[in-house]
Amino acid sequence: MTSENGALLELKNLKKHFPVGGNFLTGGHEYLKAVDGINLTIEEGTTYGLVGESGCGKSTTAKMILQLEVPTDGEIIFEGRNALDKKGSSQKDYKSKVQAVFQDPWASLNPRMRVEGIISEPLQVNTNLTKGEVKSKVGEILEQVGLHPYQAGLYPHEFSGGQRQRIGVARALALNPKLIVLDEPVSALDVSIRAQIMNLLMDLQKEYGLTYLLIAHHLATVRYMCDKMGVMYLGKMVETADTDDLFDNPTHPYTQALIGAALPYHPDSDKEENILQGEVPSPINPPSCCSYEQLCPDPENSEQIIEYKEVGPNHSVAIAGGCYEQYGCHYFPRVRQ
Repeated sequence: MTSENGALLELKNLKKHFPVGGNFLTGGHEYLKAVDGINLTIEEGTTYGLVGESGCGKSTTAKMILQLEVPTDGEIIFEGRNALDKKGSSQKDYKSKVQAVFQDPWASLNPRMRVEGIISEPLQVNTNLTKGEVKSKVGEILEQVGLHPYQAGLYPHEFSGGQRQRIGVARALALNPKLIVLDEPVSALDVSIRAQIMNLLMDLQKEYGLTYLLIAHHLATVRYMCDKMGVMYLGKMVETADTDDLFDNPTHPYTQALIGAALPYHPDSDKEENILQGEVPSPINPPSCCSYEQLCPDPENSEQIIEYKEVGPNHSVAIAGGCYEQYGCHYFPRVRQ
């Protein structure tokens, strides 16, 4: 089941502010605005990529979706319902349908549990399958991810990094989820193994109609796997678009700099670089207007209220309103009319 607009997951003005500083005598906490009012829509059966530098709020967003962190404000709409509803039955259903594959296959698997126990644990907690049915299910899932059923009796340390990540994928598949959050799923793997895991994830998506939220630094991975993507900067979404459109026509200067910093597909290809000047503002005391203020080539033009403008089909960008005619910003020479 999806919402009326066809979305499986919607984030509406989602925020996460962490208290920092102060003490029990003086109080007076300041707040680190890790995620500061983002909106995101993921359609069923697609892959949405979330990119940005370390500390921009990507992983905090994932943790809120997985309910490992409680949002400060905003809504998480899953299948048309508010996932923050505290009713026990709806929470159990949500957590069964939303699973994760984490970055580090060495740290995300319990070294004291055999593979069979790692994969079967969610089945034992959330289903009424018999021991025989659970064992059979584990064998089927291992085969789906390219491993052998006999390997269910082994421990994680007996596998390579790529095989461990396959076990992580198998664990995520155990409850037949609708959405899988992929938090840097290939960044800890050798380059030769990355393509295997990416192709495995895409094959499983086609076979089971899975929906992915992919969080990644490696832009080539995002371009290969994702249908749509969003760029985060200092806890905010600065640009969203279809993947090919965003790579071909990056509009926000931060997006231009991010793509310009990536290695080209071919060593002889021409690539335009947008080198940023200045320092990234503190997320504890970010600018009250444009979060890009301290990196703007013309700071006077950044003291404007941020608006989201449509600059193409399914392509929106955060622009400081009133600075550059109707589109809003002096440092947006590539905004398409």
